[in-house]
Amino acid sequence: MVKRSALSHNAGFDALNCPTMKKTPALTDAEINEIDELLAAVPAPFETVDAVILDGYLAGVLVQPVLLQPEDWLPPIFGTEGMPEAGIEGWSEAQHDRLVSLITRRKDEILRGILEDGWFDPIVPMIEDDDGKPAEGKDALEGIGYWAAGFEWALANFPQLEEAALSGVPDLLDSIWRHLPDQDETQQAMTKALDEEHPLKNLDEAIEALVFDVVDLAQIGLAESHKVETVIREHPKLGRNDPCHCGSGKKYKNCHGAN
Repeated sequence: MVKRSALSHNAGFDALNCPTMKKTPALTDAEINEIDELLAAVPAPFETVDAVILDGYLAGVLVQPVLLQPEDWLPPIFGTEGMPEAGIEGWSEAQHDRLVSLITRRKDEILRGILEDGWFDPIVPMIEDDDGKPAEGKDALEGIGYWAAGFEWALANFPQLEEAALSGVPDLLDSIWRHLPDQDETQQAMTKALDEEHPLKNLDEAIEALVFDVVDLAQIGLAESHKVETVIREHPKLGRNDPCHCGSGKKYKNCHGAN
C-alpha cells in the first residue's frame, strides 16, 4: 500500500529563479504498481530495484549539485549490469519504453513538487503486523527504510553532493540515514542520538521529516549548481558562425565547435 501525505512546505526556491516545470499528470497508484511490475519483469542478469527503492533513488538524483542526464541516472536502476537494451530476449521494446516513460514522469513529478510546493509524496509501503493491521510505533517506520536505501543507492553512484562538502548536508543526510535497515556502528550511534533528541512519534511525522530533509538538500544542491554554472561560463555563448573565442580567426563551427 502506498502512503501519501498532503502536507506542504515552502522551501524558498523562487529566489533561485527556477524554471516552471512542465505540467504532466501525477502517477496514479495503478501506474506506480505498473512500474513495480515492469521492474520485476526485467530479465536476468539485470537486478532492478523496486518502486519504493526507485522513488528514493530518484530523489537522491535530484538533490545533486549537478544536472544528471538520463544516460547517467537510468542505468543504476537496473543494477550493476547497466541498462538493458530494448528488444532483448524477455524484454520488449514496448515494455522498455513504457517503463522509462513512467520513471521519467515520476522523477519530473518529484522535482515539480520540490520546486513549486516544497513538498512531494514519497512512495512508502504500509507495514502490517501479523494480524494484517497497520503496524504502529517504530515498526510502522520500517517502510521508510526501503525508501532511504534507494536514496543511499543514488548517493553511492553519484557522490557529488557529499564530496562538495556543503554546509548542512551531513546533518540532513544523517536524518535520512537513521531509517536505513543496515547500519554500521557509527551510524547506529547517530541513529540512537537522533531517536533520543528528535523522536519520531508515528509514520506521518517520519514522512514529514524525511520530505523536509530532501527538500532542504535539493535547495542546497540547486543553489550550488546555479553557482557553478554561473562561474564556469568564462566566455559568452557563441553562434556556430561567430569567430572562435580562441583567436584562431576561424569560425567557431570550424574550430573549437567542431567537437
